[in-house]
Amino acid sequence: MENVKEKWYEVVYNTRLDKLELKKPKLRGRLIRKIKKHKFIATVVFTAILFSTLNVTMIFSFLKILQNV
Repeated sequence: MENVKEKWYEVVYNTRLDKLELKKPKLRGRLIRKIKKHKFIATVVFTAILFSTLNVTMIFSFLKILQNV
């Protein structure tokens, strides 16, 4: 029932098929809904990406320092 309440405004009429259809949600909207629904998993994924990026940056800066020696 919850799903029906949320989707009532996303109905559009398709003239080619001559019937009502649900609009396809955009990628950004789906992503935001997933993040709101699964906050812990989104936080874990975000921190993993952040730490991986930081790790790669630190490795490259260390190699640059070694090349200058």
